Amino acid sequence: MTRYRADIDGLRAIAVIPVLLYHVGVPGFSGGFVGVDIFFVISGYLICGMIGADIRNGSFSLANFYKRRILRILPALFVMFLVTSVLAAIYCLPVELVDYARSLASAVASVSNVYFAQTAGYFDAPAETKPLLHTWSLGVEEQFYFIAPLLMLLVHRFLPKRVGLLFAVIAAVSLSGALVMSVRNPAFAFYLTPFRAWELALGALLSVEFLPVPESVFWRNASGASGLALLLGVITFGSSSVPLLAMTGVAAIGATLVIASSEHAASAVGRLLSLRPIVFVGLISYSLYLWHWPLTVFQRTDAIFFTERSASARLSLIALSVGIAYLSWKLIETPFRNLAKGTSRAAIFGVTSATMASTVGLCGLVILLSGVPFRFPKRIVEIGSFLAYDSSVAFRTGRCFLSTSRQQLDTETCLKSDPVRPNYLLVGDSHAAHLWSGLSLAMPDINIMQATASLCRPASTAGSRHDTPVCRSLMEFVFGDFLVHTKIDGVLLAASWKDEDLPFLSATLRYLKSSGIDVTVLGPIVEYDAALPRLLVDGILHDLPSTASARRTPGIRERDLAMKRMVMAGGATYLSVYDAICRDDHCDELVQGNIPMQFDAGHLTAEGAIEVGRRLSVLFARKHARAADVSN
Repeated sequence: MTRYRADIDGLRAIAVIPVLLYHVGVPGFSGGFVGVDIFFVISGYLICGMIGADIRNGSFSLANFYKRRILRILPALFVMFLVTSVLAAIYCLPVELVDYARSLASAVASVSNVYFAQTAGYFDAPAETKPLLHTWSLGVEEQFYFIAPLLMLLVHRFLPKRVGLLFAVIAAVSLSGALVMSVRNPAFAFYLTPFRAWELALGALLSVEFLPVPESVFWRNASGASGLALLLGVITFGSSSVPLLAMTGVAAIGATLVIASSEHAASAVGRLLSLRPIVFVGLISYSLYLWHWPLTVFQRTDAIFFTERSASARLSLIALSVGIAYLSWKLIETPFRNLAKGTSRAAIFGVTSATMASTVGLCGLVILLSGVPFRFPKRIVEIGSFLAYDSSVAFRTGRCFLSTSRQQLDTETCLKSDPVRPNYLLVGDSHAAHLWSGLSLAMPDINIMQATASLCRPASTAGSRHDTPVCRSLMEFVFGDFLVHTKIDGVLLAASWKDEDLPFLSATLRYLKSSGIDVTVLGPIVEYDAALPRLLVDGILHDLPSTASARRTPGIRERDLAMKRMVMAGGATYLSVYDAICRDDHCDELVQGNIPMQFDAGHLTAEGAIEVGRRLSVLFARKHARAADVSN
């Protein structure tokens, strides 16, 4: 496969437009992120087809292959790095700049997918605050570029008729690994090349003629139409809540069908995708992918282009991304690609190596300087430092708060009863874990045990969409074993409650009441649509004290009141965490000095937990006083 196919440039447009619209926030593209999977199939098809053709005619050279890849990928990429780094130096807080420097160094080394997989923890900064997050897919492709030609050379030398079998085995092993890893570690399944290789291999299988392609006009059109329907369907109706492999599988199969439909002659869909406006978007698709995400991140976090959050602002951001992408394609991509014949390999490799080494060195310097804090006033730096807050000690992560499937509850520590004090069990997710230290300090006369796990609603029955294997195992142990065989004085249920959780909470209350167990439900906490320290900093920098309050997540107060009515009607005690922080539509955002109440969009700092625990302990003491009066 060496001929130019305009329909594949058109397919690139089908890949990049949904990604752009999804990231900018245009409604109707909830599955737009699968555009990356379309790119993977295209890359596997084109690259392996080109390598195979060159190997067969005896013209393939590893050095020339890497030279072409460098000139195709790196010039536009490094210009984007330069501009994004300038913006990061201006707008990123020290903690954010350190994280940016690490991501930049990993992206330069083509391993940003590994970096983001390792840092994709539950309490890590949200994806929309990371300007280089989109380079993870480039890392996957670049790692593929290193491995694929070596494997193809090896197979062509010893088993020249088995190259198709090679990619079939790669696809099967990769897909099987992805199925397993999607349960054990979804972040690894999303980011890492071994669990994405099957998509690239699918395109490769088509290029080496291992997969059959339609011959007749009818089957070509049927293949193209069904493939395009699958792509449009998953882009429009898919979502991040659907299992990853279901989304990527539909997208990869759809892309393969579209490519196959015009392999021998253009199908109707192939002719549609070959229309000049669609091809044009495909031609600038690489630059558009590079530029749209950092522009979106800095607009979202710092409003560097438009102050309002409106439909017109989104449209303007789309237009800006397309305009910059066109300039990048015209002034950077095309001229550098034309250098392939007239520039020596030594010069290209030398300049590339020097640029990469100097960039990594600068990243190291930024990290050593702790994000260059002298760029901001001291108060900004102190508040902003909580963006890197380590909650592991306060949460007792890995022992009493399970954040990964590999961790197990330390029953000797977390469920140890006290023969002298009343024993209460705190059950729930991270919003239960962040209360433990404050409640324990505020109520030293009560022994509060802890059984908590990430994204784990305290429910006696299965069915919640947050029911991960580790959560269900923990809940089955708590409700089916521990509470059955252990006498305690009461249970505290806490979580990041959502409306969908209330039926499960109601069933849990009935179960505990029928078992004669005293129950106290701790309601939802005030949350924000971004990390509170960042919102506080933005308010100070822009002299807008109401910034954080304007960004509170709507509906939590109403949920708090609805839960209170339901819990009290069920004969249980309700403590409003919301009321412990908020009064008269004002919520405490700082505990004291420059210490935020919460270190992200909703979780309490240690100091915040102590203050909230103190306020809740007063309400809890009243409950005990009432219970004592009744018993007397």
